[in-house]
Amino acid sequence: MAFANQYYQILASSPQLLFRFYKEGSTLRRLDHRGEMISVTGMDAIKEKLLSVDYSEYRAEIKTVDGQKSMNGCLTVLVAGYLTGKDDGKKKFAQFFMLAPQDKGYNVLNDIFRLLAPEQAQDAAMRLLVK
Repeated sequence: MAFANQYYQILASSPQLLFRFYKEGSTLRRLDHRGEMISVTGMDAIKEKLLSVDYSEYRAEIKTVDGQKSMNGCLTVLVAGYLTGKDDGKKKFAQFFMLAPQDKGYNVLNDIFRLLAPEQAQDAAMRLLVK
């Protein structure tokens, strides 16, 4: 999917511009320093949260991108892959996006990102299949 390719390309090359995918009503969920999921809403808070991570230390390797149409012209996108750090250690991740239509294309309405332990990756996939 073109969106995922563009998103992760900008993440790798110009992470300071990543906030432009979002709008004022967008919500982003990430783990905090305690390992708990937190939500931030609005472009300023999202920009601050995105810039709090040094993405230059990681490279995303996308394995799957699944998408489907949703209500009111929205699209849901589920990305799974690996983040490779400077130490060449690979960590599995899953990222969910809800894309909302705008005048030209889409913006990210919701974004949930999670690193997965090996057993969590399989458990998360099974939960998605069972629901």
